[in-house]
Amino acid sequence: MKKHTKLIAVAMSGVMSLSVLVGLAGCGNDRYSSKTMEEEFGPGLALSIMGNDAFAWNAFSATPYESFGYAGKSTPSWYSYNGRMSKSDISSANYAFDMYYDELKHYNLSDLNRSAAITYRSIAYILDTYRSYYKSKYVGEFDLLGGSYITSEGGYVADFALSFENFEFRNEKDVNALLAVTKTTDEAFATYLEYAGDCDEAGYPLYDYTVKAMRDYLIDVYEKGDDYYLFDVAEKKIDGAQFLTSEQKNTYKNSYRAALLNDYMEGVKSLYDGLADYTGNVETVTKSYLARAGAAGKAYYEWLFRQKTGLKSANIANIYGELYNAYTDYMSKRDSILEEMDALQSTDPATFNDFQAYLDGDKVLLGLTDPAAILAYLKTAAKDIVPDLKTDPDIGFKYMDDTVSEITNALAYYMRTPIDQKNSREMITLNAYQMEKNPSELLTTIAHEGYPGHLYAHVNAKERGTSLMSTCASCISFSEGWSNYAELVLLDNIAKTADKATAKFCEYTKYQTLAGYINMVLFDMNVNYFGMTATELGGSYMIERLMEIPAAYVPYGYGMYVMYTLHEKAKNALGAKYSEPEFNGLLLAEGFGPTLTRAKEITDGYIKKKK
Repeated sequence: MKKHTKLIAVAMSGVMSLSVLVGLAGCGNDRYSSKTMEEEFGPGLALSIMGNDAFAWNAFSATPYESFGYAGKSTPSWYSYNGRMSKSDISSANYAFDMYYDELKHYNLSDLNRSAAITYRSIAYILDTYRSYYKSKYVGEFDLLGGSYITSEGGYVADFALSFENFEFRNEKDVNALLAVTKTTDEAFATYLEYAGDCDEAGYPLYDYTVKAMRDYLIDVYEKGDDYYLFDVAEKKIDGAQFLTSEQKNTYKNSYRAALLNDYMEGVKSLYDGLADYTGNVETVTKSYLARAGAAGKAYYEWLFRQKTGLKSANIANIYGELYNAYTDYMSKRDSILEEMDALQSTDPATFNDFQAYLDGDKVLLGLTDPAAILAYLKTAAKDIVPDLKTDPDIGFKYMDDTVSEITNALAYYMRTPIDQKNSREMITLNAYQMEKNPSELLTTIAHEGYPGHLYAHVNAKERGTSLMSTCASCISFSEGWSNYAELVLLDNIAKTADKATAKFCEYTKYQTLAGYINMVLFDMNVNYFGMTATELGGSYMIERLMEIPAAYVPYGYGMYVMYTLHEKAKNALGAKYSEPEFNGLLLAEGFGPTLTRAKEITDGYIKKKK
């Protein structure tokens, strides 16, 4: 629920009474049973949330009609800016979500079976998120403050390229769907100029930093012409579509080429030209967009924090204080290790030099730099962290295109496979550019994206029969917090049997990771919530980076902090009775990402049961 919020919500209001409530009316005594929760209410709400989003359906389901009843109600299109929300839009959205909420209140959570209870919690989380958004008195400002249409990293234009690249061709309907979406990009991109205009009119003009970086990205794409990598991606996708004849493949290749040249590229060029009119409004970045928006900006940040964590209430000032204390503690522990190692320079130079080699990147943990070798090691190492999977997933690697790899800091990413696809091939996408710069980070990154991080968590959820509702309503702070914690526990396990230099480097890296991510959350809060200026923060770079992605580091920093402290709580309470795989099995048993509130409940339940 990070994007196109208005579009989804308003669409839901038109179909809701038909998709769920009318159907439930005929259920008699079973209306509020586990069966109706799992077979009608949950699937109905998920269908409404997913709407006609071709990319979401393609990612979550291999056979959306057969598995979930999704047939597609209209021709799919790329995401457009639909103008500022009217009172009617807001009223319609509130009406829809209130009706769903009233229906949910009839269910008794304690009466539901395990899988129905998971669906119930997912629904409660998503409804709380949407309802708090639309009931805010600042809802009319929210889309302008967090639109993501235009950013220094390409905005929704860059999102299209990534979505295009990862769209799977499973049948001819998929081929036509992506083609149809590609043909709408010129119209969609044009609406982003309307967004820029509305921001300007509302008193939230785009900064020159954002406009210049966006235009630099756009012209770089446009000048590549048909050498742009999406042309090759389209040809490879079509060539790999075994269900197409040779004649069909040639026809589709011509159609995709025309769509990319005449629609996508022309849309890119028009947006590039149009954005020139929005320079000069704010030449120097001193405060973030949210800080300049005052009370509306604070309200939006509070909503983002709530949405990303699943916490029903969050006092940002109190959380800031808690995180600051943790940051200070972790930094102190990190610095103590550095002091301890420095003291060995004369007494134990071999250990000192080895430790320094790790710090300088001249030495990597376990000597592992090959992705396949790293994955093989992690599959074995994960046995001490998580329960074994029922299956041994087929995992491969692919690489980002140079156009993408050079503008992103991401070393790798993992895209979830459809939940209705058994024994699917799982892929981790690597950034060759960043791999060359940061080879020492590859081990922990693949642990984060693969084993026992995101990939493990998703395959585990699929094996347990995760629902569409819990999949599309997964909480990002849990999923990213878990995967960051997976890095930390891996480091702890390596340290147990390592030599002194390696063990100390693992410990150092653990506290550096904790402190580093928490520091980014603190910076984010200072920039986007407390409104600190560039001067107060000692420069404008962090404002420029964070102003476009408010609360983006919350799932990584705060999510990791919560997951780490929950594990420490369980270990301290249970001592020898604590089992890492057992506890993590419980945390991951409710899907890819329950809320942090739920993670705390699971922890308390585990401690109570084991004592």
